[in-house]
Amino acid sequence: MNKAMKYGLLGFFLLMSAISVPKGAALAKERVQLSVFLVNIVESGVKKTGLVPLTVYLDLEDMDAVRYVCGIAPRIRETLFKYLNKQTFNLDAKNKLDVAKIRLDLWPIAYKAVTSVKLLNMLVAMGTGKVTSSEARLFARRGCRYVPK
Repeated sequence: MNKAMKYGLLGFFLLMSAISVPKGAALAKERVQLSVFLVNIVESGVKKTGLVPLTVYLDLEDMDAVRYVCGIAPRIRETLFKYLNKQTFNLDAKNKLDVAKIRLDLWPIAYKAVTSVKLLNMLVAMGTGKVTSSEARLFARRGCRYVPK
């Protein structure tokens, strides 16, 4: 009987460890998209320059934080734009930006711009985010939109 209990408990703990929450689970509950930035680029191996759209997403704790960030979105955009406008980024052989490096550069700037709420994470993506036609006018006016997760 004692062996059956040991194996039963061992099986129970193995089952519970398999069901547990993944370690990479996101802490953020809400996400906000800022309007698109156009960044200067230089293609690799060619002296051809141009502009590429770059989208920044901010992860926040709750809807109050979302309302606050969308309220100060022009200030956040201006702060990020000052940095991005001075930089020229290189495209790799696959015509992709190093968005991880750009995110590391933008994180402290955005963190200082958003002072009253906790900024949990930032996602930087090459290209434009999807905006539906019904929210396009409001998005253009505010420079920020809520992205349901």
